[in-house]
Amino acid sequence: MVDKKGEPKLGEKAVALDEIVEDIHEASKDIDEIQEDVDEIQEDVQEIKKTQKSLLRRLSARIVPEEFAWDDLAQQIVGAIILSTPLAVTQEVWMLSQQLDLGRVVTIVAITLIFDILLIYHTKYQIVKEQKIFSFIPLRLLSQLIVSYSSAAVMLFVFGVIGNQVGESLEIAKLVIFVGLFANIGAGTADLLK
Repeated sequence: MVDKKGEPKLGEKAVALDEIVEDIHEASKDIDEIQEDVDEIQEDVQEIKKTQKSLLRRLSARIVPEEFAWDDLAQQIVGAIILSTPLAVTQEVWMLSQQLDLGRVVTIVAITLIFDILLIYHTKYQIVKEQKIFSFIPLRLLSQLIVSYSSAAVMLFVFGVIGNQVGESLEIAKLVIFVGLFANIGAGTADLLK
């Protein structure tokens, strides 16, 4: 209904105003829902960014080669000492090493080299930058051999095996090579850990 001036009557204005208020209230609910959706999307985006950073770190570790450093050498030393120490104090090991002939000693050295080569070239070391000494000896291989045999010799000397139980040079060399095999396994295994 319209009044004399052609405008809606007061009751109709109130109904129209109520409808507008109701539309505003519904729009407000819609805005709240949209805001909740936006908040959830922002949380999802943050989670995706965290996952992306984690994946990029893992991927870069596999793509970008890592260089052999002092921390790798320290890990080799610790691993070599941990695995060679129990064998250094065992009389059966001393006696067994004394009975080795030249062929078995060479075989033990070959096994040690094969273990190192397999470890360096066919495990996670594939992503390690190749560093060589004298342009043909891999630095990691050389360090692992030196650490292994040196650790074995030092532990055998410290425990009094070299000098007291075993005194001849040839027997000492056999013992160091024999215990060095196990020191080498310990050094290589520890060096795998990051």
